[in-house]
Amino acid sequence: MKQMIHLPARLGFLPLLAILSVGSASAQTDIAKAIQQKLAAEATKLENSCADDIKQYCSTVTPGEGRMIYCMQAHEDKISTKCAFDLEEAATDVQLSADNLKDAIIACHAEITGVCGKTLPGQGRIAACLIANKSTASKNCVDALGKLEAMVVH
Repeated sequence: MKQMIHLPARLGFLPLLAILSVGSASAQTDIAKAIQQKLAAEATKLENSCADDIKQYCSTVTPGEGRMIYCMQAHEDKISTKCAFDLEEAATDVQLSADNLKDAIIACHAEITGVCGKTLPGQGRIAACLIANKSTASKNCVDALGKLEAMVVH
């Protein structure tokens, strides 16, 4: 279904994907690319398992600002079991990704403003700087970066 191409944006994945994919793919860190690929795979899975449900129950909903999620939740007693399961799994993965990214930003604040302070933001350059300087980073920052790396291994 052609309109399903924008499902990630409708379900709230777009902001997180945009953070990870700013600029050319070749300039992104391996972690950013791997997280982006993992979330894109979740979106594709949802496109496949929820397409009929969205068409049936939410086709008149204007995408954006979480409206599609609210619509799906309003019809949670009617959507297919597969869609409900995949939606919950995707929501959990996106929340974990967002939490780990937020934790890394907080834990690595000193490194971001210090050793990486002159690094131009975007295209994964800050993440690349943090990883390149991991040996001098604080324990909390290293731990937070480790959580990001572990996310893409699983």
